[in-house]
Parts: sequence; structure tokens; C-alpha cells
Amino acid sequence: MRLELRAKSFGNQPVLGPLTLSVARGQRVALLGPSGIGKSTLLRILAGLDRSFDGRLTAPERLALVFQEPTLLPWRQAEANITLTTGATPARARALMAEVGLAGHEAKFPRQLSLGQQRRLSLARAFATDPGILLMDEPFASLDADTGARMLDLTEALLTRSGAGLVLVTHDPAEAARLGATALRLAGSPAVLG
Repeated sequence: MRLELRAKSFGNQPVLGPLTLSVARGQRVALLGPSGIGKSTLLRILAGLDRSFDGRLTAPERLALVFQEPTLLPWRQAEANITLTTGATPARARALMAEVGLAGHEAKFPRQLSLGQQRRLSLARAFATDPGILLMDEPFASLDADTGARMLDLTEALLTRSGAGLVLVTHDPAEAARLGATALRLAGSPAVLG
């Protein structure tokens, strides 16, 4: 994945300035900076969700995105939240659910799962596509310390097993370090990588 960004604005308000970001399969990068600096905006550009920017993006064929909120289909059971959205087979969905500690929860609806379980389901869904690059937008926010630590360990294990690259948006340098990610800081107005 390679982004050559000249500028990103919202109306007349410049948000991101010139920057270049390259991430290869197996490489891990964390975007750090204060709230409102443009980290999530940059991630949305990388994900192809925001195409209103001046620059060029070359992305791998398979990307997966884990948002801060689980973004699950509330009217579908856990297993279907993987199979319907990714095309994974039921067997693959069940195997991934077992890998993230959700064996036996396949028939539960998202509202029947704790926030930590919902986040693990979102992680399983992301890996169901065998992504070349995994994009994560503050996926460990609002989790208690123990659940957050388990999620970090689980994410690290899945990344290592799959060989996927990572772009993580976080406020916490310790999360970046725990995932073995190179920390890149966004700063300035408009923000650039420093």
C-alpha cells in the first residue's frame, strides 16, 4: 500500500498536508497524535472510504478494517456476521471464532455478547478475508485494562500467523510497541507525518 498525499481538506479547512506513507505485507505502522489531528481521516483515505483528496493511493487487493466500534449487524447471529460480510465459509467463520475465544457463541446475536466479545468478533471478521493489510481505528479504546491487554495479544498473534501488514490509529504508544509497530506521529496544521 502506498499513499502519496498532497492535501486533504474539509471545505476550506486543510486537515492533512503533503505526506507519503508506504506499508507492505508484514510491516506494522502506528499513527499517533492528538485528537482531531487527522489520524482517522488518514485511515479512511487508506481504506478507500474517503476519495475526496488530492493525491494518489495504491492499495492491495485485500484490505480489512476494524473500527473503534464493532459495527456488527445486530439482526444477524455472530457466525453470520462473518460469513455474510466476507463470503467466508461457515467452517472458516467457526474456526476464526474459536481462535479469538468465541467458540460456542456462533448462534448469539451481538447484543448477547459483551463489548470485548463483540470486538473479538470484529477481529475474526477482519481476518476472514485473509487481508494483505489490516487497518485498525482505535480498536482497544474503552476496554478495561485486562480485556485491552488480551485483545492486543490476540491481535499480535493473528497478525503474526497471517503475515498481514498493519496500520493502527492509536493515542497510546504502548499499544504500538506491544504490536511491534513503527510509530509515526501526525502533527501540525495541516497535519503531516513527523
